[in-house]
Amino acid sequence: MKIVIIGGVAAGASAATKARRTNENAQIILFEQGEYVSFANCGLPYYVGGTIPKRESLLVVREELFRKRYNIDVRVLSQITKINRGRKTVTVFDKKNNTTYEESYDKLIIATGARPFVLPFLKDCENSYTCFTLYDVDKIKETLTNKLIKKAVVIGAGYIGMELAEQLREIGLECTIVELKDSILPQFDKEMTNPILDILKTKGIEVKTGVSVIDAKIENDVAKKLILSNDEEIECDAVFQTAGVIPNVELAKEAGLEVNRGIVVNSKMQTSDPDIYAAGDAVEVKSIITGKNVWIPLAGPANKQGRVAGCNAAGGNLEFKGVIGSSIIKVFDRALAKIGLSENECKSLGLDYNVTIVHPLHHAGYYPGGKQLTIKLMFDNKTGKIYGAEIVGKEGVDKRADVIATAIYAGLTVFDLENLDLVYAPPFSSAKDPVIMAGMTAANIIRGEVKNILPDRVYDLLDNKGYFILDVRTPEEYEFGHIKGAVNIPVDELRGRINELPKDKKIIAYCGVGFRSYHACLILKANGFDCLNMSGGWTSWRMYYPDFVE
Repeated sequence: MKIVIIGGVAAGASAATKARRTNENAQIILFEQGEYVSFANCGLPYYVGGTIPKRESLLVVREELFRKRYNIDVRVLSQITKINRGRKTVTVFDKKNNTTYEESYDKLIIATGARPFVLPFLKDCENSYTCFTLYDVDKIKETLTNKLIKKAVVIGAGYIGMELAEQLREIGLECTIVELKDSILPQFDKEMTNPILDILKTKGIEVKTGVSVIDAKIENDVAKKLILSNDEEIECDAVFQTAGVIPNVELAKEAGLEVNRGIVVNSKMQTSDPDIYAAGDAVEVKSIITGKNVWIPLAGPANKQGRVAGCNAAGGNLEFKGVIGSSIIKVFDRALAKIGLSENECKSLGLDYNVTIVHPLHHAGYYPGGKQLTIKLMFDNKTGKIYGAEIVGKEGVDKRADVIATAIYAGLTVFDLENLDLVYAPPFSSAKDPVIMAGMTAANIIRGEVKNILPDRVYDLLDNKGYFILDVRTPEEYEFGHIKGAVNIPVDELRGRINELPKDKKIIAYCGVGFRSYHACLILKANGFDCLNMSGGWTSWRMYYPDFVE
C-alpha cells in the first residue's frame, strides 16, 4: 500500500505517524510545500514577543525523526499542483530542483490547511506581516531587531490578533487593534469580551471596532498610514494582518471532490472519493451540538482528524465523531473560553434556548486569593441540553471550560451539571463548583422555580410602564451605582415592605450576582407577584452596559 499525504503541520503530520503505527509495511510519502514539516503555529505570537525564547521550541517534529523513527519519506519544498484522480497520481512541483513529476498513490490524504486573509493593497508592502508560518515570524523578528518600530497596527481582533497585540505591547510597541465587527473576539457574545477590552485599554492598547481598513498611504513599498472606513487615518511602522483564514480547498475542488466552504468528509474522514481522505483546517465536519456540517479551524480537531484519516487510509478503523468548538485565549492576566454555541449562534439557528449567567469565585471564598469567574451557559429551554458556554476570568477558566466541553460531548444536560461529583478542597474550588452552580441555576429555570431575564432584555424594558425594577441590594450598593429607575428594597427587608410593590406590574429583581434576587423572586412569587430574576445581577449589567448606570 502506498499512502500519499499533502501537507504537514498538525493534520498531515498526525496522519503520517498514525498511518505508520497502523501499518508498518505501507509506503508513506508526505509532501510539504514549505521547509518545515511540523511546527507549532499556535505558539508563533509568543515567539514574536519573546515569551517563547527559542525558535527551536516551535519545531515539533523534525524531518529527520519522521524518516528514522517512522520510516516516512518526507519531501519538503514540494508543492502538489494537481490531483489526478483518474490515474491516481498527484503532480508535484519540486521547488529545490525546479522540476515537475507525478507520484502515484493507493490512498491520498489532503491536509492543505488554510491561509491568512490578506488585504490586496498591503500585499506587497515591506512592513506588512502575517503571523501564520515560521517564515512569517522570522521576518517579524528580523524587523523588530533591525528596524526602529514604534507604532504597530493589528488588523483583526480574533485569537491570533489578540495574542499578537498582547506580545507586541509586552515588548514596548504602541499598538492599535482594528476590527471590522462591533466587538473584539467576535466569535464570543459582546458582553463577555468587555472585561478583555478593559484590560487592553488598561495596558495602553487602542481598540477600534466597527471599522475596516479600506486603503493605505504607501511610500516606497512601505505603508505609512492606514485609512479606515470612517475616514480616520492611523500612522504605522508595522502592520499585522490577522483578519482570519481561508481554507485551501482549490486542489480538492479542481479534482471534483465535494466542497462547500471546506472539503466535505464523513466520520472516517473520507471525501466523496473513497480513496481520498482529508483532515484539518481545509475540511468541514459534523457539529456534535447541531448535527450540521461546520468549518472550525482549530488545532485540537485538526490533530484528531489527521489521526483518524491516517489510521483509516492505512487499513484501520477509527471514527471522528465531530466537533464542539472548544477554544480558549489568554490576554494578559485574563482568560476567555468558548465551548459550543454562543447566544448569538443559538439565536441565528432558531433554537429554543435560555441563558443563565453566574459570577462565582474560582475557589472557596474564605480561602485567600479567590478570583471571580463569569460563566454564561446556553441550554435548551425544555430539555436542558447544553448548547454552549462562555467563561471569562483570571483563574480556573480552563478547568470549567473542559468540564462543560466534556458534558456536551457526553450528551449531559444542565440537570446532570447540577449533580456532578467534582473534586473539592478550598484552594481549588467550592463545595458547589462554579460549573455546578451554573447547572443549578439553569435547572431551576427549566423547573419553573424562577423566571430569568437577561440584562439586554431589561434594557429594552426600561421605559415600559408594565414593569417595575427592584434593586434588592443594600442602600450602600445602590448608591454606588444602579439601573436607571430601579427602586431599592433590600432583600432582608422585603417581607416587611412587600406592600410597597405594585401587583399590577411585572417585577424585575436584581442584586449583585443574582443570588439575593433569586431569593427575592421566591418571596414575591409566594405572595402572588409575577417576578423575573435578572441573570447575574449588577455584575452582568456592568458587563453588558459598562457606561449605562446611574
